[in-house]
Amino acid sequence: MPCTCANVRRYRSDVTTRYRCAACGNLTRFDVVETTTVRSFYHFTVGGDLVVEESDVVASTVESVTCRWCGHGRDVEEIAETA
Repeated sequence: MPCTCANVRRYRSDVTTRYRCAACGNLTRFDVVETTTVRSFYHFTVGGDLVVEESDVVASTVESVTCRWCGHGRDVEEIAETA
C-alpha cells in the first residue's frame, strides 16, 4: 500500500524509542510487535454507531523488533533520542 496522508499516522510526539540495526545500519524501517492495553470511552449513538471519544494507553510492551532491510532482529538496538 503506498504511503499517503490518509493511511499514515504520525507518532513523533508519542514514540520515545528509536532503533538502529547494527548489522546493516538501518535507522528507518522496522517491524515492531507491540502489545498495548488501552482504556477507551465508547459512546454509542441511539442508532447504534460507535464513536470512541477518549483512549488512554494503560500499558505497552514491545515483544520484538525486526529490521526490514536485513530481515532479522539479532542486531537491532535502541538508540538515545537526540534533542
